[in-house]
Order: sequence, then structure tokens, then C-alpha cells
Amino acid sequence: MNDLPMPSDVKRATAVAGGAAPSDAGADSGTAGAAGAGAAVGEAPSVKLVVRLFLIPLVIVAAAVGIMFLIGRLAGGTPSFEQALQRLQNPGGQRTADVLIGPGSKQRYMDAKTVADKIMRTGAAPAERVTISDQLIDVLDHRTNDGEGEVRHFLLLALGRVWDLKQPQGAQDAPAAADARQRALATLLKYAGAGQVSNQKAAILALAYLHDRPEVRQALPALINKVRDAQQDIDVRLAAATVLGPLARPDDAEVIEALNAATRDTNPANLELVWGAALSLAQLNQKDVADTILLLLDRAELSKVKVLDRETDPKNPTYHPLSDQEQQRILINTMLGAAKLGVPGVQEKLRWLKANDPSPRVRAAAEEVLREQNPNEQTRNPKQRPGKSE
Repeated sequence: MNDLPMPSDVKRATAVAGGAAPSDAGADSGTAGAAGAGAAVGEAPSVKLVVRLFLIPLVIVAAAVGIMFLIGRLAGGTPSFEQALQRLQNPGGQRTADVLIGPGSKQRYMDAKTVADKIMRTGAAPAERVTISDQLIDVLDHRTNDGEGEVRHFLLLALGRVWDLKQPQGAQDAPAAADARQRALATLLKYAGAGQVSNQKAAILALAYLHDRPEVRQALPALINKVRDAQQDIDVRLAAATVLGPLARPDDAEVIEALNAATRDTNPANLELVWGAALSLAQLNQKDVADTILLLLDRAELSKVKVLDRETDPKNPTYHPLSDQEQQRILINTMLGAAKLGVPGVQEKLRWLKANDPSPRVRAAAEEVLREQNPNEQTRNPKQRPGKSE
């Protein structure tokens, strides 16, 4: 096996090939003498280095680009929403043990992503909701399987978003909408209860889009059971705890009890479950979680925390400190979740973050939350850090 050249070898070979200064040649005289005549030795390695460093990588890159271009052409490129949904209903393609292979697999992914992207951005027009919802249910139940990666994940989120009231003409529904929503809810609950963990999470999180719909309260018992069940995958429990905040009411005693129990979990691996449950309790204006919320709004405290990374290597999860991006995400999610928590210290902390956090995203999120609470909100004592957050 040929050794790859070190950077110093590249520099030396280039100098010899191009007629280096005498001082450089002298410095390398030992090497040149051991190899033979200087001019002969310099020219041959230069050609080899060019091939190694430039031509071979260029051929590899060109081949990779060509293959991806060919797959893209075979897959048909990025489809329209209507094309994507139609193709998902009529998948075709090669299958091995119920798993689609070849370019068809890439196309299925692109189609599912196209459908989800469109629905997640703009929702569905009231007149189309029933049709699109039933089409998505048909694809989920009869045209997909758990072996298709993120295909079901995308479609489950889209199914929930179809019924989100926070979209243009959101409250205007066709007469058949109530029955269609019931079918959608039953489908989401079915996938929330079985199958791949990623699909269970997606189905549970999709329920949050129905938070203004009366039917969604039927999901509360199943979500409570998942939060309480220590045998459930921790990510499934976390998803259930997260959506109980927007779905429940402050007087739902069983929900409050289940979330409070989750906040008392002392297993370090379940720290994110504790946080998720606390955020839901904050959304339900349960003031007892104020200390946890203040911790989640404090970068100094977050920098001390280590969380279990279950995604990089699921078979060998390890603890790691929170990155700056992770801290920003936690700060923003916490501000949104704690917007309705009537605790003065929390509100003061929001003002401090609005004026002082180093991240423009965090400052903008704090400003938006405060503006929604009070359109005339002004930053008070922006340079004075709240005492609880020191």
C-alpha cells in the first residue's frame, strides 16, 4: 500500500520540480542524495502527487455527482404536492421483504417530504381537509410500512397539521370534517401506540396540532399512560409529556399528577423528560415548577448540565455538555412554554434575556413572547441580572 504524502513532502516536491532556491535545495540535499539525481527525483514524485491529490479525488467526486444526478433523474426530480401524493398512493418500484429499494426508495422519501413540507408551511384549505386527511390515512395504512425510514414520520406530522386551526380560514370546515377528524385522531393514536419509536413520537407530536379541536381530549388517557409507563421508550414518554401541555387544561387533575410525577424522576438519563414535563406544567400555569423553568432560562446553569446523547450512537449512548445551539433551543422552547406562567421572577428573566442574551435568536424570541403578553412591554433594568438566575 502506498503511503499518502505529508504536507512537508508536497511542499518539497513542488520546490524541486519548480527549481527551488539553492538554500532550499541544500536543506533537502540528504533526501535528494539518497534518492539519486536531483532533477530526476523531483519530476516523478511531482506527477504522482498531482494524481494523488487532484486527479483521483476529482474522478471520485465526478462519479458521485454523476450517480446522484442519475438517481435524481430516475426518481423524477422534486415533485409537486399533487404528484407526490398521487405517487405515494401508487408506489410501485422494486421491493425486497416489503422494503422498497433503488431509485424508488429515494422518490418515496422525496414525495413524503414534499407532502409534509407543503402541509407544514401552509396547512390545508378547509374544502380540501377531508380529502387530504383521508388520502394520508390511506397511504399510512395501506401504502407504507415501518421499513421506509422517515416516510411515515413525515406523513404523520402532515396528518396532524391538516387539522390545525392556526392557518388561513382555520375555523371554517366542511360538514364532513368532524367525522374526518375522528378518523385522523384514531389513526394518530394507533401509530402512537405501536411500531417504530420514531413513528410513535411523530404521531404523538402530531396530536399537538389538534389542540383547539374538542376531539383531541380523547387522547389524554393514552398520553397520561405513556408518561407514567417507565417501560416505554424515554423519547416516547418525552413526546407525550411535551404535548400534554398544549392539549390539557389546568383543571385536568390526572394530567397534572402524571406530569408532576415525571418531574420527580431522579434518573440522570431521564433529565429531558423532567424538563419536558416541567414545561407542560408551566403551560398549564402550575407555579410549583418555577425553579425548574428559571434553571432552563439560565445559560450559566445550562452550561453545567450533561444530557444523555441517544442519537449519535444509540447502542452506546454517552453524556455530553449542552452545545450553544442546544442551549439556544432550550432557552427559546422554555420561553414559549413559560409565556403564560404567572411568576414575576420568570417574567423578569424573560426581560433580561430580551436585552442581554448573546444570541440574536434568543433575544428576538424573548421580545416576541413579551410583546404577545403586553404590546407595550418595555425592558426594565436590562443590565441587572435577576437574583434567582445568578
